[in-house]
Amino acid sequence: MMFKINNLTYKYEKNTSALTNINMDFSKGDVIGIIGSNGSGKSTLFMNLMGILKPTSGEILFNDNKLKYDKKSLYNLRKDVGIVFQDPEKQIFYSMVYDDIAFALRNIGVDEDTINRKVHEALLAVNGIDFIKKPVHFLSYGQKKRIAIASVIAMENKIVLLDEPTAGLDPISTRAIVDIINNLKNKGIKIVISSHDMNLMYEICDYIYVLNKGKIMDEGLTENVFVKEENIIKAGLELPWLVKIHKNMKLPLFRCEENLYEYCEKNVLITNN
Repeated sequence: MMFKINNLTYKYEKNTSALTNINMDFSKGDVIGIIGSNGSGKSTLFMNLMGILKPTSGEILFNDNKLKYDKKSLYNLRKDVGIVFQDPEKQIFYSMVYDDIAFALRNIGVDEDTINRKVHEALLAVNGIDFIKKPVHFLSYGQKKRIAIASVIAMENKIVLLDEPTAGLDPISTRAIVDIINNLKNKGIKIVISSHDMNLMYEICDYIYVLNKGKIMDEGLTENVFVKEENIIKAGLELPWLVKIHKNMKLPLFRCEENLYEYCEKNVLITNN
């Protein structure tokens, strides 16, 4: 299950370009990152991928077939591709958690026994089984985000688009989202994620696209993209802290903090001896 984007341009009214000549291939990693400042076109791109918006020119291929915009084609696309919007309120429709997660499954005619199993599995996957009988309005913002992700997990999508999944979350809730993303990846689900959190993107993404004013200004393996400080700053972003340490302290480039600590421990011990 794969997206490929060829020369996509999307213009809003009054001919303002939100995306210009975008080319992407999501077979380049299991977790694809799309980074850029506000207004760079990330959310517009996601809405084009879901068929909510239609490109002004260019094309989007899904499984080598050009996206079609009739009701049946979009229905089939959304059985394979799920999206979690930045604001969880935008995709929570029911007052009770169970009914909200069951909503899309009921919509496609899944029987109630199967729905019950899928809802339980999805809530277990986001560590939210305690919420199953709760009214949604009693949940915190971070808990609502987890319920929105559970709704996508219950549909057993092959690809999940996450638009700013950790925005507005405290560190504990952010860590919970990271764990969920890693679990999805381990189950073979492809993830496409946009975020302003460069530490998060550096930690979890295999391949990165850098968007700036609707154009791709860089792409590549995560380490290769983030060491180009000039590009990151030009895109209105900042370097992940591990990359800053690498650049400013002349240490090796580490992908996770545990490796940095191991390195420092060994080298401090050697120095002390």
